[in-house]
Amino acid sequence: MNDDASDHLDAVERYYQRNTEAFLRLGKNDGVPAIHIALWPEGTNTLAEAMNVAHRLILERIKPLHLVRVADLGCGMGSALAYLDQHLSSEVELYGLTLGTPEIQNLDTTRIQIQHGDFHDSNALLPSCSAAFCIEAIAHSDNPAKFFDSAAGLLDRGGKLLIMDDVVMHTDAPSESLTTYRSHWLAPGVQPLEHLAQWADDAGFSLQHSQNLTPWIRLGRPRDHLIRWSRPLWSWLTESSEYAKSLSGGDARQRCLQTGETEFQLLEFVRR
Repeated sequence: MNDDASDHLDAVERYYQRNTEAFLRLGKNDGVPAIHIALWPEGTNTLAEAMNVAHRLILERIKPLHLVRVADLGCGMGSALAYLDQHLSSEVELYGLTLGTPEIQNLDTTRIQIQHGDFHDSNALLPSCSAAFCIEAIAHSDNPAKFFDSAAGLLDRGGKLLIMDDVVMHTDAPSESLTTYRSHWLAPGVQPLEHLAQWADDAGFSLQHSQNLTPWIRLGRPRDHLIRWSRPLWSWLTESSEYAKSLSGGDARQRCLQTGETEFQLLEFVRR
C-alpha cells in the first residue's frame, strides 16, 4: 500500500472512530444502528422502516441466488448483516469488513463474523462468497478499480456485487458542491457512473441492473434548511472540527442530489 492510500485509510478510520456515536445520537435513526440515508418509498410509515429499506433491497436482489456466504464490504456497525440474519436461511454464513466503527452489541447469533479490514483487500481477508454488497461505503474508496478487482477475487462466478451509493451523472469537471462533498466526507469514490461501470467491467463484472433511489430521499428537511442557512456562521469551523466538516459535506451532498449532478443508485454487478 502506498503512503497516500495508507493516509486516506487512516483518515477514514479515525473519522468513524470519533464520530459514529455522535452520528447515531444526532441523526435520528429511530433505533436502527446504521448511519446510511433513510429511504421513503410509498408505504413506508416510520423512520425505522425507512432505515431498513436499503437492507430490504439488498435482500431482494440476492435471495434468488444459491447463497453459501454473503459479505458486507464496509459494514459499519453490522446492521445490514443483522437484518439478513433475520431473513436468510440459517445455513448462510454472513461476513463483514469495517473500519473504525463499533459493532452492534448483544447480537443473538453466531453466524455473523465482522472483522476490521480494508475492503480493497476483501479477497485476501474473507472466504469466497456467493454475494457481496456495499452500502454508502465505496464512496470512501480512493481506488475503486482495486475495490472491483478484489471483489472479483472474492465472488464465485455468477455471484452478485451490489453497490448502493451516490454516483456522478456526468464526466465533466466537478462542481464546487461535489468537490466539497468529496473533501469533507472523505469520499473520493463518488465517481461518474460511466467510470464505475468500466472499472467493474475490467475486473470481470457485468452491470445487470441499476435503480435510481434518489426520489425516495427526503431532501430539504427543516434541519437541512437550517444547516444551509446557518453555514456562513460556522463554516470557519471546518478547518478544525470534523463534525463541522460532516455538516458541510452533508449540505454539499444534498446540493449535488438536488441539482442532479449525482444520483443515489443501487447497482447490481454479476461476476462473469
